Amino acid sequence: MASNPIPAVTHPAPERRKASLRALIFGLAAAPLAWSTQTIVGYGVASRACFPGDTPRSTPAFAYVWSAVLTVNVIALMVGLLGTLVAFMSWSATRQEHGGRPTYLMDVGEGRTRFLAMCGILVGAGFVVAILFTTLTVALASACR
Repeated sequence: MASNPIPAVTHPAPERRKASLRALIFGLAAAPLAWSTQTIVGYGVASRACFPGDTPRSTPAFAYVWSAVLTVNVIALMVGLLGTLVAFMSWSATRQEHGGRPTYLMDVGEGRTRFLAMCGILVGAGFVVAILFTTLTVALASACR
């Protein structure tokens, strides 16, 4: 009689207690929310300073516009990096959630905690790159041009 090569399924995420739900949500949402905040606040401050009325200005209406936008960008970058780090720490804690072949894990849908943590790493890294590009644009471009 041949033994069954498929291991017994107990719970789809047996190491779920090693990564809290809050950490998983923060890891997934921190970088996209930081990027959204960076974009909305940066656009609002810069447009108000450079376009206060019907005609555009060549210099900002108030002097602190560049430093305010750059500060928002740096804070967004730190939040995005922190969210990516939290996702990586969650993935590190749960990466051994299930052994076996990857095709088996895909078939039965096991390792959900690990999957969410990996999604947080990928999403976070992508949005951190977007935040970096926007920050470089703010740092290298003039305020109202």
